[in-house]
Amino acid sequence: MALPMEVLVLILFATLGIFSVLSFKKKLLNFEGVLIANIVGIAIFIFAKYDITYFFVALLFFIAAEAGTLYAKERKPKHETRATGNILGNSGTAILALMLGFPFGFFAAFASALADTLSSEIGILSKRNPVLITTLKKVKPGTDGGVTPLGLAAAFVGATIIASVHFALFQNIFFFAILIICGVFGSLVDSFFGAVFERHGMLNNAEVNFLGSLGGTALALAILGMGLI
Repeated sequence: MALPMEVLVLILFATLGIFSVLSFKKKLLNFEGVLIANIVGIAIFIFAKYDITYFFVALLFFIAAEAGTLYAKERKPKHETRATGNILGNSGTAILALMLGFPFGFFAAFASALADTLSSEIGILSKRNPVLITTLKKVKPGTDGGVTPLGLAAAFVGATIIASVHFALFQNIFFFAILIICGVFGSLVDSFFGAVFERHGMLNNAEVNFLGSLGGTALALAILGMGLI
């Protein structure tokens, strides 16, 4: 039984209120970040045709991303407060997918974003030096475009989290598998653009994040377009 619109709106704003207070108090987001996060949440709710499920998928992404950051805090003792660029870079493609009527792309975008976030946060804990994705030569930890086996495993976990939510909602094992593939692919696209452009100051992190999630979504669109699933 569908909930009345008034109830859905109440749930949305109550959740956003709690999220805003906790995020600002815990310094997970600055004031501008909280404001943009609220706008993003409302936009997702509207473009998803008032299906609040999509809003909670976005909320799950943020929680899982922050959990990955906190897990890695022994190597990054000073948590960097997320701001506008981080939020838009990670959610922009997902919103665009909803605007274009491609809800599967919404999940692919967040699978890519979470895969990349966990890859970056957990990958830095690797005891092995990363290799640059474009040359496979060893680079220093934290280098843009550097990848490690641990980071790739974390990317797989991140993509699987979002894919599992989609499976719980739609019970389609093929979509589950494709979302994992798209998520990991999006993470690799992010690393590629990081190595080629961000490392040389030609793009910033938010722009690379956007391109990574766009890559994962484009792969999902290509697979659906070819009728492979």
